[in-house]
Amino acid sequence: FLRGGFRLIELGNVSFRYSSSQEGTLKNINLKIKEGELVLLTGKSGCGKTTITRLLNGLIPNFFEGELSGEVMINGQNIRKLKIHQVSDMVGSVFQDPRSQFFTTNTTSKIAFACENAAMPPDKIADRIVQTCCDLNMKGLLDKDIFTLSSGEKQSVAIASVYAFAPKVFVLDEPSANLDEQATEILRQILVTLKHNGCTIVLSEHRIHYLRDLVDTAV
Repeated sequence: FLRGGFRLIELGNVSFRYSSSQEGTLKNINLKIKEGELVLLTGKSGCGKTTITRLLNGLIPNFFEGELSGEVMINGQNIRKLKIHQVSDMVGSVFQDPRSQFFTTNTTSKIAFACENAAMPPDKIADRIVQTCCDLNMKGLLDKDIFTLSSGEKQSVAIASVYAFAPKVFVLDEPSANLDEQATEILRQILVTLKHNGCTIVLSEHRIHYLRDLVDTAV
């Protein structure tokens, strides 16, 4: 990945219609995102925010069927020509309900999950976990039972699991939807850290007050 304003993501005249819908969800969308930007996708329900996140993380066209036209480029590569694991190497996703992406019942195992799937050496995984918890101020959440966590803590662990794998792009779909005020402020501080570390963030949201002074572009 290049530095200094490199155009990391580009959508060119993108239209998409889900196979279950008569009308298109996206029509002639053009969007350019530079490395290190935090881009907010906002608007009323059904306007296409989540669909754009699915285009960026490869769920469209790999899992959601429909008619797709135009080009979705990530790091200069057309996403249609990439396998889902190649997209996942570049783009990490955090969903509205973090429980949907938990495949273990232990927080430490969850943070390590993506790294283990990529067959990283155990010592490297251990280093990633330590670094992640230091960077995100999450040491208190290690070795916990997932089922005992609050919604905010689950969301923090979900983000940590993506951070440990170290993608350059983070895609978050309404991450504050189930959070109270305190948990939302913790989410904000995590986003501050991600941005400080040069991560590119694309975030779909209805609640935008906690993103004050963080957003580079709002769409």
